[in-house]
Amino acid sequence: MLLFAAVAALTTVAAAQGQQRPVGSGLSAAQTAAIDRLGQFSVSGRFAPSVVIAVERKGQTVYARGFGYRNVEAQLPALSSTPYLIGSNTKQFAAAAILMLQDQGKLRVDDRLSKYFPAIPHAREVTLRQLLTMCSGIADYVEVPQLLKIVRRPARSPAQAVALVKDLPLDFRPGTRWQYSNSGYMLLQMLVERLSGMSFHDFLQRRIFARLGMHATYLALSNNLGPTLAGEYSSFAFGPWERAPHWDYSWFGAAGALVSDVSDLEKWNAALDGGKLLSAQSLKEMLAPGPAASTPGGEGYGMGIRAGRMPNGHRFIWHGGNTTGSATQDARFPDDKLSIIVLSNTGYYSYNATVQAIYKIVVPQTPAVNPAKEAPPPPPQADPAKLRAATRWLDDAIAGRIEMGKLNEDVSAVLTPPHRAALRALSQYGSRKYTLVGTDRRRPTTTYFFTVETKKKPFDYQYKWHDDGRIADILILPILEFPKEAIATPSPAPVPDQP
Repeated sequence: MLLFAAVAALTTVAAAQGQQRPVGSGLSAAQTAAIDRLGQFSVSGRFAPSVVIAVERKGQTVYARGFGYRNVEAQLPALSSTPYLIGSNTKQFAAAAILMLQDQGKLRVDDRLSKYFPAIPHAREVTLRQLLTMCSGIADYVEVPQLLKIVRRPARSPAQAVALVKDLPLDFRPGTRWQYSNSGYMLLQMLVERLSGMSFHDFLQRRIFARLGMHATYLALSNNLGPTLAGEYSSFAFGPWERAPHWDYSWFGAAGALVSDVSDLEKWNAALDGGKLLSAQSLKEMLAPGPAASTPGGEGYGMGIRAGRMPNGHRFIWHGGNTTGSATQDARFPDDKLSIIVLSNTGYYSYNATVQAIYKIVVPQTPAVNPAKEAPPPPPQADPAKLRAATRWLDDAIAGRIEMGKLNEDVSAVLTPPHRAALRALSQYGSRKYTLVGTDRRRPTTTYFFTVETKKKPFDYQYKWHDDGRIADILILPILEFPKEAIATPSPAPVPDQP
């Protein structure tokens, strides 16, 4: 708990020192103070070691501030200029790279993968569009057993990641379902490299970053990490912050290896929306829902990006990104001429909750015009025996009973004596009531998501089951709920248009 006290103390110091770059006057003092409270609550409540928040309105940065530690051990504060690994936010850059090649006439997104890689299994069945929109059916390489052991050493090429699942059958007929797959984006990286004659790193650097003045952004490799990069952290079952399990970044590539900061991401958003990178047709294709957008999970998912609407009917375009030790969201709201960017250095920070809270602070909330009445989603379906096994496992672990033989190699490595003690410490919260809130099938694993109610506090519980009968992952996560008084602000005066 000493780290918790230190982080909370530093938050106050960081705010007092003004860890913020110069911003415009598009927010009221009350709105600025309310966003400050969100950042402070995030780190003092131990939801993340550090958080950086930026808000751009009508083309002007109106808020940019860091909270907490980018490096816990050295007690280095997060600044508005601190770069973070942005995880799957990388995918929108990879999708743009493919579409830039389409604009050059070097490919069509409806081409079969076999046109470029005839030897890859299933290449005749899968199109580039299906890879881009997550409906290819290709298995996700991050779900293979012993992954943490595999990824400790550098990957020779993106093909090495794809090879981990090359012998697996397709999970479904391409185009008929939506299922997240990092493997598809590693295949797209291979295609960019083949058609451009450059490494993916160099393509992004020459064709996008240098062109847009994105000087803090680069593709993380094995040995090119900058000294100011935020460290990656995890906290097992509310235990102290510790360095997250390491993946060599060469395994992430187009699926999630970019490093960036909030200033560069603002440049990216402006360039993408302003037509500086893609033709109007390619940008339209990027934002359009994919072939399986009507299936569960695929709602609004385009090419490396998702589009939808807020409760007030305004458009919302976004993507999130998670690594083992970072969680980020790049969100923009075209009807409000607004973007909100949130970067954090732990893998399960709730950036969705933070972005939504900031939006409520910045945009006066008005009822939607003729709001659509949506039926509540059906309750998630799951094998009752698997659900009983999931809840029984956590109950037994809290009681000090863990059958190590039921765990795969990755989970066994994670459940160190301090982590087992952290599980036992959950007994202080009292009896538990489990509610299944979702499932995620990515063969060969299925993840069950629970909300757990206790007398003292609720928390989230994730239990991942592998088809080989062993447990593939266990997570205990805090639920980020901002106090209503933290978001409340007086009704803001209208913000004048910028010249």
